[in-house]
Amino acid sequence: MARPPVFAAKSNHKGKSMSKTLVRLIGIAAFCGAAVLGWPASAADYPQRPVSIVVPTTPGGTADILARLIGPRLAQRWGQAVVVENKPGAGTLIGSDYVVRAKPDGYTLMLTFNELATLPALNPNAKLDVENGLARIGKIGSLPVLILTRPGIDDPDLRTLIERFRASPGRYTYASNGSGSSLQLFSEIFKREAGVDVMHVPYRGALEASMAAIGGEVDLLVQFASGNVINHVKGGKLRAYAVASAQRLDALPDVPTAAEAGLPELRLEAWYGLFAPAGLPDDLKQKINRDLNDVLAEPGIQERLKGVNLLVQPSSPSQFDAFFRAEYARWGALIRTLGIKSSE
Repeated sequence: MARPPVFAAKSNHKGKSMSKTLVRLIGIAAFCGAAVLGWPASAADYPQRPVSIVVPTTPGGTADILARLIGPRLAQRWGQAVVVENKPGAGTLIGSDYVVRAKPDGYTLMLTFNELATLPALNPNAKLDVENGLARIGKIGSLPVLILTRPGIDDPDLRTLIERFRASPGRYTYASNGSGSSLQLFSEIFKREAGVDVMHVPYRGALEASMAAIGGEVDLLVQFASGNVINHVKGGKLRAYAVASAQRLDALPDVPTAAEAGLPELRLEAWYGLFAPAGLPDDLKQKINRDLNDVLAEPGIQERLKGVNLLVQPSSPSQFDAFFRAEYARWGALIRTLGIKSSE
């Protein structure tokens, strides 16, 4: 009866040689497979191909401007192209959902803003988990928020303005860039802190909201301190009563902070940050964070960001994660309490 073949090496020398060859082949295959799948072998090897920064809004907004400013500087450091991809729709829902579903390999990032923290509460049927579905890489900075009124309201200070609103509940109006928008949420926080009843009038966008206040269609505007808004204040088209931040603005040094004006708990900001799909390896997250912070520290970048009134606020991933979770809880609670729905 024939004996079955025995698969064994005839000598230790050949066995060791075959083992080493097999190990090398497995290593090469694993490396090639990682390259094909887009997974970097380590943070030191990243990136090995172009990186996409998704902006979940149309071109021209602040998030888009920041991505196109920071992207080329990262590309120069990385030796790979950084491509900005605009994916607007349903507010920022479409672009955010796209990134949540992307591979956590470092080749799909997202530069977005404070609206991200409000998406699940405003869109409960979307099943989008931004708290656990995204990795926080780092905060970029924030735009301060101004408490403004239309021309013709000439109260000398914020306390007097609040007394005016309290004296006539429901008579006065405020503008926003849509139901569930940042401007509505900022205004509702102001109403709560000031103890006033001012009626909501939604418009199609932030620019339209500003023009409504300038034209006297509404009385109150709680708006980002952008260059255009600041120019309207300087030109007398809007009256600024306070900035809801810790410090006064260099561009409007005579406008007090909310705390100085009598609302010490009123702190509002339109923040911007860099995200990635959840599951991004920690060493890769740390590398991208370091490179982002190095870019934000460049004098030329700081000068450009100052030009759009952005306060540069770099952070570590853990600091940004804690900040985001606090924002997520804060705005979600407000939206649910007031029953605010998205207009998208």
